[in-house]
Amino acid sequence: MTKKFKLSAALLSIGLVTTLVSPVQGAEFDTKKPRTPKLNSTSIAQNEAIDSQLKVLSQQGAIDKDLKGVSGQVNVIVHYDEPSVGLERGLKQTKSKKWSNLSDEKVKEKIAKQQQKANSKMNNKGIKYKKNRSYQTVINAEAMTVDAKDIEKIAQIEDVALVEKDDVIQIDPSEMQASKQQDVAKDTMGDELNLKLVPSITHLKVDKVWELGNKGKGVKVGVIDTGIDYNHPDLKDVYKGGRNYVGGGDYNTKRNADDPYETKPEERPGHLPEVNESGSEYYTTHGTHVAGTIAAQGKNEFGMYGIAPNVDLYAYRVLGAYGRGSTSWIVGGIEDAVKDDMDVINLSLGNSSPEENQANAMAVNNAMLLGVTANVATGNSGPERSTIGGPATSPLGIGVGNTTLPEERIDVDLKLGEETKNYKLMAYEFGSNPETTLKDQYELVNIPGTGKKEDFAKVNVKDKVALVERGEIAFVEKIKNAKDAGAKAVIVYNSETGSNSPGPVDIFVGASFDYIPTVDMDRTQGLALKAKLEKEKVMIDFTKFNVTTTPGDDVNDSSSRGPSLPNFDIKPDVSAPGTNILSTIPSFAVGDDYSKAYAQYTGTSMATPHISGVSALLKELHPEWTPFDIKSALSNTAKHLDKSKFDVFSQGAGLVQPLEAATATSLFKVAHETEVNGVKQTHTRGTIAFGNQVPTSKAQVITKTIDVQKLSSDDNYAIEVETTRPSKSGATVTTDVKSIQSGKVAVNLNIPAGTPVQGDEIQGYIHFKGNRSYALPFASNLSEVKKKGFEKFALTNYHMSPNGDGNNDTSSVQMKVYNKQNLTLLKYYDLLNEKSGPAGDGYVGSIDIFPGLDGEKEVVLDGKLYNIEGSNRVEGKLADGVYAVDAITTSDNGNATADDYPLFVKTKPAEIKSLALNNGKLSFKLDDLYINAKETLASYDINYNVSEFLKASYKLSNSKTGEVVISDSGEGTIDINDKGEYHLTLNVEDTAGNKASFKYTVNTNTNEVSEGHKEIKDNTGTPVDEAKTLTDSEVNQFVNGKQKVLTVEGDKAVTFTKAQLAKLSQMKKNKSVVLNTSLHAVTLNVANMKELSKYGDVTIQIKKVDSTYQNAVQVLVKAGDSEVKSLVQPYALYIKGNRGLNVYNADANQRVASKYDKKLGQYGIQTTQFNTFGLK
Repeated sequence: MTKKFKLSAALLSIGLVTTLVSPVQGAEFDTKKPRTPKLNSTSIAQNEAIDSQLKVLSQQGAIDKDLKGVSGQVNVIVHYDEPSVGLERGLKQTKSKKWSNLSDEKVKEKIAKQQQKANSKMNNKGIKYKKNRSYQTVINAEAMTVDAKDIEKIAQIEDVALVEKDDVIQIDPSEMQASKQQDVAKDTMGDELNLKLVPSITHLKVDKVWELGNKGKGVKVGVIDTGIDYNHPDLKDVYKGGRNYVGGGDYNTKRNADDPYETKPEERPGHLPEVNESGSEYYTTHGTHVAGTIAAQGKNEFGMYGIAPNVDLYAYRVLGAYGRGSTSWIVGGIEDAVKDDMDVINLSLGNSSPEENQANAMAVNNAMLLGVTANVATGNSGPERSTIGGPATSPLGIGVGNTTLPEERIDVDLKLGEETKNYKLMAYEFGSNPETTLKDQYELVNIPGTGKKEDFAKVNVKDKVALVERGEIAFVEKIKNAKDAGAKAVIVYNSETGSNSPGPVDIFVGASFDYIPTVDMDRTQGLALKAKLEKEKVMIDFTKFNVTTTPGDDVNDSSSRGPSLPNFDIKPDVSAPGTNILSTIPSFAVGDDYSKAYAQYTGTSMATPHISGVSALLKELHPEWTPFDIKSALSNTAKHLDKSKFDVFSQGAGLVQPLEAATATSLFKVAHETEVNGVKQTHTRGTIAFGNQVPTSKAQVITKTIDVQKLSSDDNYAIEVETTRPSKSGATVTTDVKSIQSGKVAVNLNIPAGTPVQGDEIQGYIHFKGNRSYALPFASNLSEVKKKGFEKFALTNYHMSPNGDGNNDTSSVQMKVYNKQNLTLLKYYDLLNEKSGPAGDGYVGSIDIFPGLDGEKEVVLDGKLYNIEGSNRVEGKLADGVYAVDAITTSDNGNATADDYPLFVKTKPAEIKSLALNNGKLSFKLDDLYINAKETLASYDINYNVSEFLKASYKLSNSKTGEVVISDSGEGTIDINDKGEYHLTLNVEDTAGNKASFKYTVNTNTNEVSEGHKEIKDNTGTPVDEAKTLTDSEVNQFVNGKQKVLTVEGDKAVTFTKAQLAKLSQMKKNKSVVLNTSLHAVTLNVANMKELSKYGDVTIQIKKVDSTYQNAVQVLVKAGDSEVKSLVQPYALYIKGNRGLNVYNADANQRVASKYDKKLGQYGIQTTQFNTFGLK
């Protein structure tokens, strides 16, 4: 299953598991990639899928909400209002009308004319577009690249029904990593260790189905995925061909359209990382693993076969580097798979959109209508309810959940000195026996840090056992690093904040060629060993190994659950093994050694090909069966897993039983009926979804009909209703007959009169018992349907500078929930380092937690955060960086999450990294967050020009000023040109509100640049005076801070802007501004500032005057070209001099009252005049 992004366990610190909700986003970054997958979309039965498509096609020019506020060139899918071939065929067949290839061609001709007509209208409107792909079979649409400003014009064209964003999706990297198992192991082995897998083939009795036919021979199966390694010994003989849809500039070489090989390491250009921000490697292996589960030939030493090894295997490469691909590529794969006459298609992929009426879900619907069985992974966002994502939102496709197989686990007795303790193995090398590889006594070595590659480089672990603490990097990385360093085994002990701490981690990573035996140890023992190693050498013995086997047949915690909302539909349809599944991978992933080109992966992506393989076996044995017959057979015959642990929304109809499905003597089909334009539409399924039925003042009976279709038996089936979750309001499910051979059975949901009870629902099964038994799950929601989660979630400002200067010190997040919540938690996620934070998962801290949130709330973000360490709440501060604000909320109606980003947190202005003067041009380079974050943020589709957020200007002492455009790499150039020596002031201001002023003395004659304003002379040799300019940041910090005096030292003049004077007019009465030279000082109070603020920008100069008076000084105040002669309120003037003198107003030759400060050796006066004063 693919996804966009997934929240880690750190967000679940309040004991919750989440599903993600699409955020309400601000306009500034509307092109950013959604980080919030996994809310499910509306899902309903086959006929309602047709109805919903027609509703889309009947609307006029709707625009996908994800296109709101986008800018620049945008990839879109433009849907037209004529039904596609698949939809038209579905409409005709529901009316029992015949369909032929000629009918196909007539529809295609009509669609081609409509698309051509729409293109002409676009041209006439002056709309520029690049057509990337045209579809006629599974949808009537075109994939285009258009200018965002033309989207509304396109939507207004008469034939256009919907303009949808062509989203990019990505394979879930967690599927290629370890998965936690919940199974309780039981002893099944004797003294000898025998590590063998329990394969799906055996567990599901697939080999018994093989005996009935020819292992799927002649059935065409298409794998729509990342491509396959078609040279793999287990696949090359069964591979028949494929197509490639992946394009773009992420590759060194261009692919042919008929080459669906996996993305290879050597295709990576130098500017792209080996591993991207979500942990996905550049090269891909996913599709090969999926293909092996379907069709591997058993040419390996592990006894691994595909479910249907004799099928004709085709590959459709729709996902490229990092497992990413566009929706339009996926739809293209489905379209061509139908045109290529595939019998079965496998889609172990998906996106985050909750909409049923999106291109890929509609394509799956119509593929089913066109006779192609489409199996779709439901996702890996469990175990909470309603976590299924698209295109499993397709009501017609077969959604697949993930179950566990019986699996062998190992524990070991460790002898540490005189003490022996038992521990579980977390991992071991595939194909090896830990008991034979760990026979000796080994030295234990503590690894500094957390087991990164550089940590192992600091110590010698060759042929020793490494002791490593959990944290920062994945378990699989620690283990691989230990193996690469030559260690014989690893002991991983729990971290302070790790799950289950201080106990062991309690996780089973599995077996791999990259692993060595790895012990799962509790924190207490791990710390004790670490302390002991600081004092002495420690030896360790692996004395006894024990093998246990888990029972299997649990639904994996990660498997996404239903119901799909808002129709309370039963999903998944069926479940299959998807946990630690051994299958093929490309040879380049294991050093080009095909003997090791196998790996264990976990996810619904691994479960889905099991169902595709079984579908192929059923199609070979029953070529007359439609996709809906196959869907019913899979559901009717599924094995119910533990109903006390897994309801119908966890397991669907249950665990697939291939032999029972292949030999079904009857099919039990549930008819769904609706009206489209007055015409009744009917399709079938193997589950009974009554949907949302709210009790009213009158009793109600809701009826669904099961059609019992006899295939090969005259069984008389006894009908029993099993209710696994009774209704709180007294509702019941009954049938109109107690037994049947074939025909119709009415299933009634009986709802007594009354009022809805919160959380009320009913679940269960309708059993048909005869010589063979069958069952259909049912469910209904009997409480009022409430929307869940966030109606609104948005940052008010994407730029924040929490440094206390009063300028952008805070941002806030505005949120609104649909209804009252239980708990709501907000956290910061580091977009620049996904491994930061206490748990190494990107979450650096919590903002706050709110009980009982209802309605709207605005939360101020001031840079403060906290983390829970042990039982303590530890306060902290958000470091400069770029973050997402993530939220999870829980209610009786379910859980939901939301986010908004990017939040730039920046408390410091830019710094000068380098500068040089050459031929009158001063070139400089800045160091700043906006520059340094740009490349990483591009991976989230956040694209900006640095000049948008960093503004620079300069002023020369020859009065020349100008703006400087900062490049994306932080570079800027100032054209000075004039020959001579000048003072240069370079001012840099950022959007977060930080300002910096850099002063240099530049000489264009010598190309010399020196820091600061040094004394320079004009052509006559006279020193040049220049006014100092204060920054707004300095002024704001002074006015808002605790500092009582703002002193301007060593300059003969200072300029205050009008805005600065207005700000200084707000300072407290006990504050003052002092202009201080070596001989004189001027002190201005708040009253003076208020008077001066009326003049606009003001320059105050303390000018030494040649006079008969000692240390004579003139205070000049200029506002533009005008001179300010006096103030109403007095200011203070100080003149240095020896004791025994008097202060005189030199202009009037009048003595002025003064006070002598013996300590400072200066005279002070209070005056309102800006005259010349001196001592006498």
